[in-house]
Order: sequence, then structure tokens, then C-alpha cells
Amino acid sequence: MKRTLACVLPFLLAACGSGDTDDLRLWMQTSTQGLRGQIEPLPQAQSYQPFAYQAFDLLDPFNAQKLAAAKNQNQANAPDMKRPREALENYDLDKLAVVGVIRRSGTNYGLVRTPEGAVYRVQAGNYVGPNFGRIKKIGDTEIELTETVEDLNGEWVQRNTSLYLDEQGQNK
Repeated sequence: MKRTLACVLPFLLAACGSGDTDDLRLWMQTSTQGLRGQIEPLPQAQSYQPFAYQAFDLLDPFNAQKLAAAKNQNQANAPDMKRPREALENYDLDKLAVVGVIRRSGTNYGLVRTPEGAVYRVQAGNYVGPNFGRIKKIGDTEIELTETVEDLNGEWVQRNTSLYLDEQGQNK
């Protein structure tokens, strides 16, 4: 069986390769006649321009003294870790609610409710929240805070945030 297949196979292949492909060749010539690719020329290589370093008299940015000076400057923003913590510093700001503002002798006091339901009276200078948030100003509808947080580089930065009067919680 294998011998007959081996003998017949070359004849079958020869029959498939008939020489009547002139119409195919003509179609290929006419369809590719207008197709000529264009390759843009390569851009000219710029010559190397050497750079002359002229900052020898400036401080080295990687100098240990400069890094220490920057760290000491950063410590000016660091919070006072030795002061006693206030009660509202134990709560996240989103857990606290401003339920009222009292004006007494020209000074505004805020009333802040904790998740347990206790209400504290605060004034400018008090600390609130875990990020050393210090109350700057108490307005009619908000308490403005400045928080001191440590960024990814280990530097202490200040950011402003606010607690707003919870008008919906007045009926509780």
C-alpha cells in the first residue's frame, strides 16, 4: 500500500502544478502596478555637544551636611510629641460631627460630637484628630484645621482641612 501511494503521489502533485497561471500573473502585475513604497530618509545624527560643568562653587546636592541642614529645617514643622494629647485626638475626623457653634464674649466655640455621643466644646488652638490637627478658626458653619502629617520622604508637612456643621444630625 505504501509503495503504490509513493508511486501515485508524484503524479498527483504534477497534475496540481499545471502551467495555466498566466491570468494569475497578469492580475498580480496590474494590481501591484501603482504600489511603490516610499521610505523616508533617516534623520541626520546630531553631533555630540560636550557640557562644561560650571557649578563647582555651589553646594553638592548629595553632601551629607546639606541633607542634615534640610532635615533640621524640616524638624521645624514637626509636631510636639511631648505635649499631652487631648480627648478628640483619639478619633478620626470623619467620625466626629460638628453639632453647633456658640458665640460667647466675641469668641466662637464649636460643639463636636464623638461616635459615642459625647459632646465636647472646642476653641481655636485645640487639637482634633490623629494627624495633630490644630483648630485655626471656628466659623458659623465650619471648623478650620491645620493637620501636620509625615509625607513619603519622612518630612513633616501641613495641610488644611475642615469639619462642617452637621445640620442633619440636629434632630438626634
